[in-house]
Amino acid sequence: MTHDFLLYLATQARSQRVRVGPELDQALTRLGFLLDALCRELRVEYVGPAVGVEAREVHRLVVAAHAWTAGAPVWGVRVCSPRPQAGWRAEWTLGGAGRLRKRLIVQALPEFFEGFVRAVAEAGKADTPAGRRLQALRQAFSGEEEGAARAMIGPSAGFPGSTSGSS
Repeated sequence: MTHDFLLYLATQARSQRVRVGPELDQALTRLGFLLDALCRELRVEYVGPAVGVEAREVHRLVVAAHAWTAGAPVWGVRVCSPRPQAGWRAEWTLGGAGRLRKRLIVQALPEFFEGFVRAVAEAGKADTPAGRRLQALRQAFSGEEEGAARAMIGPSAGFPGSTSGSS
């Protein structure tokens, strides 16, 4: 699978029924790596849409410096639950969530990108290279200016793992 994983996810996000399987697993994992790289550059916190299975508000997509490993906090997007004493606790990567939650994550991506782009703009980082790549993702997931967004998320966009050709 090449950079088409972004177009695949954007199409799934706008569809009535998200198909969960190996292709979705791989696409969400690659999106997670891509977003983690952008988050490391941008360093802008954002609490995104709810993706709880049991109760919608129980889990959210959160961009922050997460205490993910024993080392220093790592910037990225994770599925988190609230901790009363200390904010958000990272529980899963995008690709590491369960089947039911993956559907909710994919359906939440357009809202996630809308909000994250706003947070980045409010932080004054919209005109950075990472801010512009994030804007291209927002456009692709919203369906607006699909041709321009398609060109921006292609191999020349500078996303990790982007290559030319088809899968």
